[in-house]
Amino acid sequence: MVLSLSTCRPVRCALYAIVASGTFLLASCSDPDVLAKVGSTKVRRAELETFVASKSRAKERDLKSELDELVSRWLLAEGARQEGLHKNSQVRARIAAAEREVLAKALLEKRLASATDEAALRERYRLRKDGLSRREIHVRHIVVRLAQPDDTEARRVAQGRVNELYAKLVGGADFVELAREYSDDSATAQKGGDLGTLREGEVDQAFFDAAASLAKGQRAEPFASPFGLHLVEAMEDPRTVTVSFEEARGKLAAEARFEAETKLVDALRRQVSVELRLENLAGDKP
Repeated sequence: MVLSLSTCRPVRCALYAIVASGTFLLASCSDPDVLAKVGSTKVRRAELETFVASKSRAKERDLKSELDELVSRWLLAEGARQEGLHKNSQVRARIAAAEREVLAKALLEKRLASATDEAALRERYRLRKDGLSRREIHVRHIVVRLAQPDDTEARRVAQGRVNELYAKLVGGADFVELAREYSDDSATAQKGGDLGTLREGEVDQAFFDAAASLAKGQRAEPFASPFGLHLVEAMEDPRTVTVSFEEARGKLAAEARFEAETKLVDALRRQVSVELRLENLAGDKP
């Protein structure tokens, strides 16, 4: 039977009897929030929910198995205390770090929720809409790769190849056929070099700027990018497009979170005293 976290009720529950390391651990349903006890530690429903949520499993397990595993982890923790490991300075530092991050995340989730809700993001989009516009191009290209960019001889040979291809284009050769036969970009060669629609920021800026300077049907003279030597033909005129809200949502949310977190930290700096002892940064010990 698969247990639900909602099934532990005083009128329906017996005692859990979990045998671990030879010790019977009993959790009474007199307190429906307590699912087990490990020594003096009470394992509560919220802890099991968090534990289950933190696991990435290929197959869903029943809650009894999850509780067994959680109890095992608590047994290890109790064993560590018995051996005095909780007094070790490095262990204490790791415990403090875990507490710090959990508390910081909880506060951020609470305070930043309103800054990144649907209404706030849509208002941010309305105010930023014009600034979110991006240039868009549709071009085809032929690329000659540079296996060794710093090799002068290799670059000379590659330059000779691309110049020869450009001469063929000037002489009336078909761009699509040349791309299929000579382009080193195997992903686009069979499509006649068609790169599809590209927006600024999606490709190397030098490549984009050169391609965006072309009107439909125009071809650029050979030019270099970090990916090789290129010949480019514009399939459409360049245009400016407005990014949709859904496309911009991630960027807007990241900006909103950063701004809200910065304001929150600044406010806390004014409320909580902070003393930096920079002289203690020197030496072997932090």
